[in-house]
Amino acid sequence: MAIELADFVGQPCKSRVAYEFIPKQDCSLELGAVAGQLRKKGVFIEIETPFLLMLKAGGKDVSLFKSGKIIVKATTEKDAARKIAQKVLENIET
Repeated sequence: MAIELADFVGQPCKSRVAYEFIPKQDCSLELGAVAGQLRKKGVFIEIETPFLLMLKAGGKDVSLFKSGKIIVKATTEKDAARKIAQKVLENIET
């Protein structure tokens, strides 16, 4: 089953120049499996832990948390951040 961006609330991050997407429902991702899916689609994963993936997408650094939270770094532009988050989510099956 695919995760949809409509299942998230997007907002500018309060602590850094970034835009964050928080799942509306409780979510728990198996990041090892997610990392494998992303790598198969050509996504570069910089750091992989059981709680966090740091990756590159759309020319931006992106953090993906076990909770499903996505942070698109170095932008506060909603539309640009949404496109990047959508691209990440399109590559994940739960």
